[in-house]
Amino acid sequence: MIDLQALSQPPADFDPDAIELPPLHLGPALADWKQQRQEIRQLWLEYLGHGPQQVPLEAEIHGEEDLGEVTRTLVSYQVEDGCRVEAYLMAPEDDGSLPGIVVFHPTTNMTIDQPVGLGTRRPLQFALNLALCGYVTITPRNFIWDYRGKLAGEWAEYMETTELLLRTWPEWTGMGKMVWDGLRAVDYLLTLPAVDESRLGCIGHSLGAKEALYAMAFDERLNAGISCEGGVGLPFTNWDASWYLGQQIHERADLEHHQLVALAAPRALLVIGGGAEPSNRPEDKSPGADRLETWNYLEAARPAYELYDAAQNLGYLLHDQGHGLPEKHEGLVYEWFDRFLAGKAP
Repeated sequence: MIDLQALSQPPADFDPDAIELPPLHLGPALADWKQQRQEIRQLWLEYLGHGPQQVPLEAEIHGEEDLGEVTRTLVSYQVEDGCRVEAYLMAPEDDGSLPGIVVFHPTTNMTIDQPVGLGTRRPLQFALNLALCGYVTITPRNFIWDYRGKLAGEWAEYMETTELLLRTWPEWTGMGKMVWDGLRAVDYLLTLPAVDESRLGCIGHSLGAKEALYAMAFDERLNAGISCEGGVGLPFTNWDASWYLGQQIHERADLEHHQLVALAAPRALLVIGGGAEPSNRPEDKSPGADRLETWNYLEAARPAYELYDAAQNLGYLLHDQGHGLPEKHEGLVYEWFDRFLAGKAP
């Protein structure tokens, strides 16, 4: 059973002074924070930049598989004029009004195959498992693998797809594009009669965790999210890559990701971290992206949650097993969404 109190309580070795973050001006009243929240949101949106205008989705179905309890359908839809994204839609055999979840895939050339059960990492097949639990899921392909017909399979080619994006939209950033595509994925979910618009969420691992963090910050239609091993802090991973925020993020001492966590309040956000240091990590596992210091970001943002009397809606599991999701913690993912989207109170 999910223990919200344990997930929202820093451990004894947490050092609140371990990282210096730009101050969040939170109040003192909720009305004050709502005004300040808009200022922070605008600051970030200006950094992420501006791309296209919204266009009709013009969704198409390219194939469907009946897996028994669920169906897996390959679809595509338009995210920019003349630019389409492929995605897998997974849905249970249920005609009721169901919660919907965007599942962002990790950094792998399997892209959308991994979350829907066609990959090799069973604990990360979130889209399939959530569908089996009664959720409708959409898993869109990230632009760095395919942008306007420009395909990529290696790091150097990610640079090429990103360069094409930035030539097409010079005032955009890679992360701005990812936020945009996340918004369009939610738009697609909302075209489906089976999806309950009041029960939407998102989840992602690694690259997908970064997208989930931003989606929770900037898409208020999402009520619950999980960011698994994305590295919340800007110093933790390659946030300065051109397909994310670019090198120019180093020039912005006023921007850090505790601000995005605060923007998600009071909606339910769970971070899962693998720990950067070896400690209990098996030798064959790569280091984690989120670590003990991730608590500094969450605790800096928690006062925003407290203003809504929702402090336990912000949680952190630090499993210390490296860059993955140990099988013994898989259940927490589904319990989190059951608690905050499906209405299955513990």
